[in-house]
Amino acid sequence: EIARGRELMEDSPWRARPVAESLRLFENMRRGMFEEGAAVVRMKIDMRHPNTAMRDPIAYRIRYAPHPRTGDAWCVYPSYDFTHCLVDSLERITHSLCTLEFEIRRDAYYWLIAALDMYRPFVWEFARLNLERTVVSKRKLLALVRAHAVRGWDDPRMPTL
Repeated sequence: EIARGRELMEDSPWRARPVAESLRLFENMRRGMFEEGAAVVRMKIDMRHPNTAMRDPIAYRIRYAPHPRTGDAWCVYPSYDFTHCLVDSLERITHSLCTLEFEIRRDAYYWLIAALDMYRPFVWEFARLNLERTVVSKRKLLALVRAHAVRGWDDPRMPTL
């Protein structure tokens, strides 16, 4: 439904919902009163923007999966589009380096930073980097963590950038 609305540049039927009702529904999401995928919170940007990533991207979604640090305390998780720029700004990152597949998301990154009047890091996209003798696949790194081949995500042998 969301993808179709973005493709047709049509507003969601719930886009004009009052803020108080949205906050009540978000609280119900947080309490686990919806099934996974049944409700999301979207950023109200511009459904007619030429960049599809600017067409009201998802900020929060429901996911019933334990978090590595908080366990089952939460079932509502922020999206990458919502948190990436916020974390970079709060941590005063000077240059946010991303692979080219995230280039389309730069407009939304800068939009949220401007909307919240926060520090604006420089975003730089680049082609995928391959390192010799280093595992960089998140899927393969997760397998190492789950197999206890490393002490966890904070193990100093885990690659970081």
